[in-house]
Amino acid sequence: MDKKVIEKEAKGILDKFAKALERVDSKDSDGGDLVFVDRDEFEREEGKGEKCWEFKEKFLGNAPRRDGDFLVAEKGGWK
Repeated sequence: MDKKVIEKEAKGILDKFAKALERVDSKDSDGGDLVFVDRDEFEREEGKGEKCWEFKEKFLGNAPRRDGDFLVAEKGGWK
């Protein structure tokens, strides 16, 4: 594809997204600006549910290098 065609399509997508964001209500119930989301739990609990462990094992099993539960990677290593 031509670079100019791609740039034009990307600009169109961003413009549509910006218009959609304009329709989102950014005020809370008191009329103040919303700046954050208040949640009871901020992190997922590890090992919660059987599928969590299945995903973790598959994910770590596909990694070229790992150290226990951590991936060993270097910047630019996966291309």
